[in-house]
Amino acid sequence: MKRIPNQFNTKAFTLIELLTVIAIISVLVGIMAIGMRKATITAKNLRQKAELKAMDIGLELFSKDFDGYPFSNQIPVDGGQVICGAQRMAEALVGRDGYGVEPQTGWYPPNDKVYNPLVPADLYDASVQASLRRRKGPFVEFKYSGIYTIQELWGGSGGTSIYPSIPNPTTQQAYTRSPVITDVFNKNQITINSESVKVGLPVLYYRANEAKPFRIDNQRALVSDPTLQQAEKWVYNYYDNKELVNLPVLSDPSYPDMDFVNPEAPTGTLDTQRAQRFYEIITQTAQPDRDYYKSFNANTFILISAGYDGVYGTKDDITNFNY
Repeated sequence: MKRIPNQFNTKAFTLIELLTVIAIISVLVGIMAIGMRKATITAKNLRQKAELKAMDIGLELFSKDFDGYPFSNQIPVDGGQVICGAQRMAEALVGRDGYGVEPQTGWYPPNDKVYNPLVPADLYDASVQASLRRRKGPFVEFKYSGIYTIQELWGGSGGTSIYPSIPNPTTQQAYTRSPVITDVFNKNQITINSESVKVGLPVLYYRANEAKPFRIDNQRALVSDPTLQQAEKWVYNYYDNKELVNLPVLSDPSYPDMDFVNPEAPTGTLDTQRAQRFYEIITQTAQPDRDYYKSFNANTFILISAGYDGVYGTKDDITNFNY
């Protein structure tokens, strides 16, 4: 008798087989996502190193024209506000308005003779025209970095005393004031003129004090007294950008600030811990058997990007002394 095939006895994937395939695909997608994220971070790290190299060259050009690198110490302005090291570097490299540094402002925003290309030239007085003729630079052109004021980045949040951008509608001269140069990671979403843009965080600048290039301390780089006087014993002064790094983390406002994270969390005040982390990052062991530390770039300057995570002092920071 001829056997009639059962039409319902066809081969098919079982539920377990389908779930197994889905699980394998999910694992592969996860691995690919991790690999792509790492590749993206690596590419941005290389971009940031290239931008820091451009800043290095720009600061050398500035030094030739002005017989020295720009200072990084904070400058009191008015109303309790200050200009910090990162802002002084930006002004030195590109100027407050992007048209070069004005030698006669004395790094003091109220003395600005800034230029706005959107304003007709005949509206500027002779002093502004003379300022444009005195300008030096810009000393660098950026491909990936941004240039923003603190006001544009934080919108006045965090109780900042960093000098903001304050437009002056009467004279139309205060086009931009005390900007900072931001890194390439662009994880932070901000709104400028009703337009949403992604930006990075400021690149920190510290100028070396060549009169104080070394320090011997039996507690490694620990700053036992978190005061300005103690910090000034170092070739680099942690307080040069203190007001800036105390601002909130843009990508995560719940995080208190960007200040140097110390994963070991030693004893002492929070300020002491952060200062110690800063000095440990910028120093290297000269002799392993001694508590003797030498600063990197002890006769020039250091630049620090917060890296992908948006806080300073962590392993993903990009600096001009680790490449």
